[in-house]
Parts: sequence; C-alpha cells; structure tokens
Amino acid sequence: MAFDEFTLWCQDLERRLDPAAQMAHFLDGPPDPWQVEAVTSRAQTMALRVCRQAGKSEVLSALGVQELQAGGTTIALCPAERQVRELVRKVAAHLRKTDLIVERATQSEIECNSGGRFIAVPASGATIRGYSATQILVDECAYIPNDEETIVALLPMLGDGPNCRIVYASTPAGKNNFFARLFLNARPGDGIHRIVVSGESIPRLATRVARLKQQLSPTRYRQEVCVEMLSDGLGYFDLDLIGRATSDVKALLL
Repeated sequence: MAFDEFTLWCQDLERRLDPAAQMAHFLDGPPDPWQVEAVTSRAQTMALRVCRQAGKSEVLSALGVQELQAGGTTIALCPAERQVRELVRKVAAHLRKTDLIVERATQSEIECNSGGRFIAVPASGATIRGYSATQILVDECAYIPNDEETIVALLPMLGDGPNCRIVYASTPAGKNNFFARLFLNARPGDGIHRIVVSGESIPRLATRVARLKQQLSPTRYRQEVCVEMLSDGLGYFDLDLIGRATSDVKALLL
C-alpha cells in the first residue's frame, strides 16, 4: 500500500514538473505535438491560430490549471457567455484530476486552496475592467467585438512579473482584426510565440477534415480547416483572388 502511495506521489510530481505529462493526464492519452508546445512554452505572449476541434480549449483550460496550481489569477476572455461557461467547465474537469481543492466555484469563477483564481468573463470593456491577473487567456480572439478597445482595456490588468503571460487563441476570421495582425505584422525577435495548427496536420481529424472539404466552399475550407487568413473571412470567394483577377486595362473595341 505504501509503495502504491509512493507511485502516485511520483506521478503527481512528474505532472507538476512536466506540463506535457499533466496534459496527457487530463486528456487520458497523448496530446498533439502542438498542444505540448503550447503548454510547455515560457513565452510571455503566445498566439495560437488553431482550427476548430483541434483541442484549443483543452490547452487553454490546462494553462488555467497550471496557474491555479501556482497560486496565480487567470482572466479568461470569451466572446459569449456560453463560451465562458464551457471553458470554466473544462477547467473544473481538469481540476478533478489534481490534488487541488476547490473552495468556491460558480459558472464563471473558480477559487482553489492554493490561493489561485480562474475568472472567465464575456468580452466587453465594461465587464472586464477592475481585475488584475498573472495570466490572461483570450479565447476566439478574432471574434471579439470591438477587439482593439477590448484589448486596450485588458492589457493593463496583466502583471509585470517574468511569469506573467497573455495567450491569444482563435480560428481566423479574415485579416481586419487584432488577432490577424499578430501574424501579419510578425517581426523576428518580437517575443511572440506563434503556433499555427491546420486541421490537415492532425491525423485524428482526418475523417472530419475530409467531410468538411466536401461540404464547405473552398474559401470556407481554407479558413476553417487550413486556418488561412483570407480578406474579410466571410465571402464565398476570396477577395484577394478576385482582386488579382481584375485589371485596370480597358477592353479593346473591335
């Protein structure tokens, strides 16, 4: 019995020291390589451009648990109330696989005996002001309304410590938004750890990807599955392609 307890203690220690091992424990199986890259990153700013159903929310919730274990405060920003509740639900599910004790929990907030807090709020300048955080997670960043105004309200909440970080995660939605500019304006040495995950790069999504390729328009497929940033992100045809197909040269009259 004592040996079994020692084994459990060693397993728990490994998960605390190795975020990849903890992620595997949360998922009950091996995480994708991009998920390991994300949860083990020490960058103070991360930008995750990830296709749908690739496990983005699992990564964000795992990062939330990491910060709860460290006794920090995470502010998670989501476009809608429904997404707030879903993210908190996933954090709570992961917490049940740790030794942390939840002292208070609501549909939007979790407090643990470590002193850590996880607070998820819908995206609006009015609802997010007044907090302070050691970690900020912005889910579906490309779909945040009034994104520039919201990010301006969000950034002052983040502490200045070396372990404080902000993570922007989303499926792309065109080029005219804050999230797109994180990639379009990338510069060497800017300190942002960027991860791009296409559905075509994940073997376990092969059946779903094949179905979407049949049912979606080419432009939608490139945006939703290949995570390309295409003009406005809404049209059936890519506006960049239309622009390249037009000409200012007038037709000759015969």
